[in-house]
Amino acid sequence: GAGVSFTWDNLHSTQQALLNTVDSVTDTKGSERVNYIRGDRTKESNQTGGYFRNRISRQGDIVNSNIWYTGKPVSDYNLSSYRTFANNHSNRIPMLYVGGNDGMLHGFSAINGEEKIAYVPKGIYKNIPLLTKTDYTHRFYVDGSPFTGDVNIGSSATADWRTYLFGGLGAGGKGYFVLDVTKPGYTGGSGQATNFTTASAAALVVMDKTADKDD
Repeated sequence: GAGVSFTWDNLHSTQQALLNTVDSVTDTKGSERVNYIRGDRTKESNQTGGYFRNRISRQGDIVNSNIWYTGKPVSDYNLSSYRTFANNHSNRIPMLYVGGNDGMLHGFSAINGEEKIAYVPKGIYKNIPLLTKTDYTHRFYVDGSPFTGDVNIGSSATADWRTYLFGGLGAGGKGYFVLDVTKPGYTGGSGQATNFTTASAAALVVMDKTADKDD
């Protein structure tokens, strides 16, 4: 299905059920787990009334995923339609993409380090609750190395160039996902509107073919 903003009310009932279950025990903490993954620290066990694992940092560990840099389009295809595409996006924000074992593919501005996007692949939902356990031991989640490329998804008569990101789970599971990262934002000039917004979530996720890791 199409991508959605990673908030409790946007998730499918099957995903909500997975997030409400840890070690085969069902509880009602799924919505709080979503907030935890999003960076909320109020339910960590060192807080009053908290019961989730304490974190040194909101950012999870990065083990096997290489960092991928994506700046302006530079594929240099000898096509007028591609040159137009490259010119239109020559001032877009350069980005650094990397997979994290906090369950997300992260995208950071290469200018100031600000996180611009985080994506939770569907294949790791089953294991997200383990991240909140106080006795959590390390697991791999989004452990694959992402990369990007410029592709023409239009017809032979009408070009439609995009920059797609391809990512995988690596040691965290099977499959791959594809995101449209054409418009991360712009540093100046006329530019175009970013598609790194909650309103653009459906179009941002091109496909997600991830699956749970075999036991």
